[in-house]
Amino acid sequence: MLFIDHLQLASHGLRLSKPLELRLPQGQWLGLLGPNGCGKTTLLKTLAGLLPAGEGRLWFSDQSLLTMTPRERAHQLAIMVQHNAPCGGLTVEQVVALGKAPDRVLDRTWLDQLLQTCGLTALRRMPLERLSGGQVQRTMLAQALFQDTPVMLLDEPANHLDIFHLHHLLSLLRQRSLTVIASFHDMNLAAQYCDQLLLLADGEQIASGAPEQVLTQSNLLKAYGVETHIATGVHGRPQVTVLGRQDNKRNLV
Repeated sequence: MLFIDHLQLASHGLRLSKPLELRLPQGQWLGLLGPNGCGKTTLLKTLAGLLPAGEGRLWFSDQSLLTMTPRERAHQLAIMVQHNAPCGGLTVEQVVALGKAPDRVLDRTWLDQLLQTCGLTALRRMPLERLSGGQVQRTMLAQALFQDTPVMLLDEPANHLDIFHLHHLLSLLRQRSLTVIASFHDMNLAAQYCDQLLLLADGEQIASGAPEQVLTQSNLLKAYGVETHIATGVHGRPQVTVLGRQDNKRNLV
């Protein structure tokens, strides 16, 4: 069980109107939704210990993640952030292998399996700088998987991925007994894969809970300022169609 108790952000000028409290059972997924700048990435980095928490507690398996050493935390939690920095000529294989840097032990069999699973075998000796955005995304996800932790934090895992690799990799993650917190721009994708959703906007927690509790017309209007139609999709989860901005409603008739 992942416990977030009275957690307050303290970076980038973001502060929640009310501290965050959350319980996420092991193996469940939490999807973070909200407009740009609402704090999704800041929250993920705070949970990972990359940014300081203003206050509060974060526990996993009766251990405080906030008081762990970086090495201890790296055995419990992996984070995939958006990659936009040069890698000094490191190849795909070398970047993925960095996932096990805290252990300094390289399992070649596991590495080969991950490269194949993520569709990276043919690219393993390619410098990261020469890859497409989607190939880089798959490499960073493979690195996080190679770290082999029970908790994964994913910042926009769908970014740059084509439809095949997107659903292939998300389905792969869902098959593993991982506790996942991931940010999404696509509300329908989040609803399809996540057990719980957290909707943020303007430093406020708009709603949290099951997808059908969070993805309502009133919540989405408050968070995004858009009118929506919500139906039940083929997977039994809410399916959101955005009709337009609230002030353009008269143009939709």
